[in-house]
This record gives sequence, C-alpha cells and structure tokens, in this order.
Amino acid sequence: MHNINFFSEDYQENPYYYYQQMHAHYPLFYHEPTDSYVISLFEDVERAFKDPIFTSQNYSWQVEPLHGVVMIQMEGREHAKTRNVVVPSFRGKELMEQTLPLIKQNAAALIAAFNGRDVVDLRNEFTNVFPIKVIVDMLGLPGEDLHLFHRWYSCFARHFENIANIQEILDIALAARDEFRLYMSKVIDERMEQPGTDLLSVVCTSAIDGVEMTKDRIMGFCASLLQAGGETTDKALANMFRNLLLNPDQLALLRQDKSLLDRAITESLRYSPPAHMIYRVTSEKVKVTGGEIPANATVVCMLGAANRDASKFENPDEFNILRKEIDPKTAYSGASGISSFGFGRHFCVGAQLAKMEMQVAVEALLDHMAEFEFADNKVPREIGIFTRYPENMSIRYKARQ
Repeated sequence: MHNINFFSEDYQENPYYYYQQMHAHYPLFYHEPTDSYVISLFEDVERAFKDPIFTSQNYSWQVEPLHGVVMIQMEGREHAKTRNVVVPSFRGKELMEQTLPLIKQNAAALIAAFNGRDVVDLRNEFTNVFPIKVIVDMLGLPGEDLHLFHRWYSCFARHFENIANIQEILDIALAARDEFRLYMSKVIDERMEQPGTDLLSVVCTSAIDGVEMTKDRIMGFCASLLQAGGETTDKALANMFRNLLLNPDQLALLRQDKSLLDRAITESLRYSPPAHMIYRVTSEKVKVTGGEIPANATVVCMLGAANRDASKFENPDEFNILRKEIDPKTAYSGASGISSFGFGRHFCVGAQLAKMEMQVAVEALLDHMAEFEFADNKVPREIGIFTRYPENMSIRYKARQ
C-alpha cells in the first residue's frame, strides 16, 4: 500500500523523493483524494499524449467553466483545424519577424528597471511579468492595461493549480473571467470591424471550414493563451535561474560557451518543468505499466516524474546541461525527448514561443549581470504541486560595466 498523497506536507516539500518511489514500486496507483489514477514512467506518460484512448476531456471541468471550449480539449479534425489557425503565429517566419522584436524590447525594458540597485526579485520583477507583456503585445492590446492582464493571469493560473478544489479560488477565478470577458468583448468587436496585423486580428478574421470563429471561442483562446503562455515561461525562467545558481559549475560552463544555451534551457525544462502533472481521461479500460486503468477514469500524468525516469535519463536527479540523452533540436516538437510540453498531436502549440522567450531573457540577463547570487545566501523555496517554482527569486548582482 502506497503512502503517496499530493496534499501531504512531506510530498509538497520534496516530490522528487516520491517520484523515485513511484518508479520503483508504484508506476500505477490510485490516488484517493483526487479520485484519479497516477502514472509516472516516461513511456506511459508519452503514451497518454499519443494514444487516443487517453482523451483531453479533463479540460471540460478544468478549463471550460472559465474559458468555454478551448483548443486543448478538442479532438480529431476539430482540434487540427483550430490548431492550424494559430500555429503560424507561434512558429517559423512569423515568430521570428513579428514576435522576436517584441520579446527583445520587453526583456530590455524590464532589465533597465534594475538600474541603480544591486538586489532584485527576479521572479516578481521579471519572470512573472515578462511573458504577460509579450502576450499583451502579440495580441495588440494596450500596454497601459498590463496590470489588469497580470491580475487576470494570476487568478486563472491559481484555478488551474487548484487540484484540492478550494471554492474560494474558483470564485476569484470566475470573477476575473467575467472582468476579462467584459474587457475583451469590446476589443474583439473593434478588431472584427478594423483588423490589424496582430494575433488577435488574425484569430478574429479566421474561419474553420468556412465558419468564422465565434466571439466566445476567440475570448477562450485569448484567456487560455494568457494563462498557458504566461505560466510556462514565468515558471520555467524562474526555475532555470534557481538551477543555475544551485549549480555554479553549470553556470560557469554556460558563461564560457553561450552556444550551450539551448542545451541549458532544455535541461532545465527536464529537471524542473513548469508543470509537474497534467490530466487525461480514459475512453476505455487500458493496460499500463503496473496494472489496468478503468474506462472513464481521470489519469494524472506525472510530467515531473517522467523527466526523472532513470530508464530514460542517466543520473536523472542531476542537473547537467551537457546531458547526452537530450537533443535541443527536437525538444520543442511533438517528437520531444522530454515530457515538459507533451507529445504528439497535443504537443504545446506555444513551445517555440516559450523557447524563444527563454533564449532572449537568459541571454539578456546574463549579459547584464556580471555576477549574481542568492540575496543573503537564502535559497528560494520551491512551492506547488501541479506547477512547481520558487515563490520568489531575490538575488544580489553586479551589473556588467
């Protein structure tokens, strides 16, 4: 009988110990507090993204109450057609030509605000704000309303992490949803009448099978982009700087050879993914390592555990930017060798955007900071079950002259 409870203090303090227990003894177990079946081995988690037996119907209760029907819960042809509307904006030429300048401008502006100080909270002053600023710019929304979008993002993110189903968190998220929809309704009307070249205009003027996107679908897309796009980069960046500071030898390697940046980012995403679990729902009973999952069951796919699977990665609990098992060239595609963005048809559509944001931000911060360390030698505590990240990132640094 296992003693793994996501809500216990021991688990929340150090889930990595429990990942080892899952791999060794409980590759499949039933988690009574959430009425779910938990899988943790890399091959099982990968299968849960690729095998259509594992559906994304979990989003009907995770996301739909806030944002309506969104792309991540669609299946088959509807999913493919909707995905094709937005994919060009997150990849290739459009990403490089339209979005890269926005990313660079926002990173530079936030770093400029550090001037004159030697201690900053890197999470609350940079990583938690930076991706929201980028998304607001991509959608062509007013920069002066950033504080509103940041507050809405925070409320949506807390709801998505609310696996304990705390009513107060849901109520706050629903209130934020209503404010967001009221705001966006007017903006969408304007873009439908006078579209520009921004991402919101693209979505407002797109059609699927000859049918234009509904206003509800457009608002759902914007809200899910704000939430998912913000959370991925926010937490991934904070985790990466924590990892580099805890592993000064790896930081030194990266400073000596900037060509290792993609490897460092990919390894940090493996070692400390922004999301540690994701749900799926079975359409029929299915066998996995360790037993059988019944039909219509909620499945918790442990992304954080899959990325620490010793059958897939050598010394998986070691942060190593020279790791041979990882290929940065495929890590941001459906054929990824890490679980952080999913796999196959449901691979995160914004993975390339997240990668670019991290590349720009890490390079800009390392160029700005000749030296940096945890302020007062205090290592920021990791928090979170669904997503995991340092609650703050107070650092002392010397600016490069």
